Amino acid sequence: MKPIFVSLVSIFLLLSCSGMSDAEKAAALVDSARSLVIAGQLNEAKIRLDSVHYSYPKCVAQRRLAKDLQDSVVFIEAQRTLSYSDSLLAIVQAQADPLLKKFTYEKQEQYEDHGRYVHRLLRTDKNLERCYLQVYITDDYQAMVKSYYAGNSELIQSSIEMQAADDNQQFSGNEHHFTLPTSPAHRSIFSLHNDRSLELLNFVSSHMGDRIRVNLVGMRGSKPANYVYYLSDNEKNAIQDTYQLGIFMMDIHKLEEAIRIANLQINKYQKNHCESR
Repeated sequence: MKPIFVSLVSIFLLLSCSGMSDAEKAAALVDSARSLVIAGQLNEAKIRLDSVHYSYPKCVAQRRLAKDLQDSVVFIEAQRTLSYSDSLLAIVQAQADPLLKKFTYEKQEQYEDHGRYVHRLLRTDKNLERCYLQVYITDDYQAMVKSYYAGNSELIQSSIEMQAADDNQQFSGNEHHFTLPTSPAHRSIFSLHNDRSLELLNFVSSHMGDRIRVNLVGMRGSKPANYVYYLSDNEKNAIQDTYQLGIFMMDIHKLEEAIRIANLQINKYQKNHCESR
């Protein structure tokens, strides 16, 4: 019944504004907004308070009251955000912690600004002599996919084709190649951009039950060439784990940011409230 009552009061106040001065109309809007705040209808209250500033810019006293009430609304919303984000953060962290045990953190302090979380099965030092996809999540929440080619004949990668069931997608990126004095001598590293990396991770996640064909498309000298292999179940699981970790890390980042902003808003309100006493 409270929302209905507040709405009726608001309608009555608005209908009774004819013949009133601007100051009285502005005060009526503030009173209506205060009733809405008490009823918990904060969005509607904010609309009424905005109207005070836009419709009655010369009513300084009423605008000051509207500003004080707006600050109270921000404080209430920040308290709600803090409570909700704290509770949800604990849940997400509890889900992410067991998954993190499957990953190692790598960072070259001398020349890297950001480190990365790499699944233990996809570490470079465990896959030096084969073709594979390495996926990882950086500590600034970027997903990265690198296609490693190692062979006795040159292959300069230009794209990656992924096929599973009737789904076929092609991914572009940047390539770097070199030779080693040891076998296999020819190496090529193909890096996808963040948005395309996420699409590839989603592709694998959507086809966990299918056989996934990886086709490395490129050039061998001046002639087109390619190399085909299939993801193993272990590789698919590692990629799926990385995809899930990336989602958890982004959720944790957003929740921590929401908590930080909410605490700033709460502290600001409490400080101003104490100083005004």
